Amino acid sequence: MAAPAPEDTYGKVLSAAVDLFGEHGFAGTSLQAIADRVGVTKAALYYHFRTKDELLDALMRPALNDLERVLDDAERRKGDAARQRVLFEGYVDFLLRYRALAVILHHDVSVGTHPAVRPRLGSITARVDGVLQDPARPVEYRVAATVALGGFYSAIATFPHLPDPELRAVLLDIVRRLLTPRRIRSTAPAPSVRAVPAHG
Repeated sequence: MAAPAPEDTYGKVLSAAVDLFGEHGFAGTSLQAIADRVGVTKAALYYHFRTKDELLDALMRPALNDLERVLDDAERRKGDAARQRVLFEGYVDFLLRYRALAVILHHDVSVGTHPAVRPRLGSITARVDGVLQDPARPVEYRVAATVALGGFYSAIATFPHLPDPELRAVLLDIVRRLLTPRRIRSTAPAPSVRAVPAHG
């Protein structure tokens, strides 16, 4: 049986790494295990990746590039509502496109804090906050936006077999309902009732 072409091996290594990181975590997966899963020698794997750090960077870089493009698109829009709509819709699509990586990030803290990933994630998080956390917005809205964004990861991880279109529709509907402005209730304090001293 002929050995797989280098470009074919590259893709298979990335796919096997995603599967094994999901099963055993980043720290619990060795390069040898990945080579075994692909069916190549460790030397063949070294042709593409000398370390797990290089492999993780190759996995995460395209995903983070896509997420930054979502933010670029959101930040170009005029008005808070348009920016936030584009961000939420783009973020949901991003998570569905990289569903397996999203689950790994949700379950394995070591991936998000890894030196190959953490600086870019920190920059992305700051940009997301810039779109969502407008101080002029009511605190209720800002908290709801944070809850919605953070809940996406959990939903992706909790419902792995729900088809992408169905999960996308549900998530975006929840966001719309969560962030729809409610009637502002009067927050004026009720008049205080002072005790009237008894006269006797």
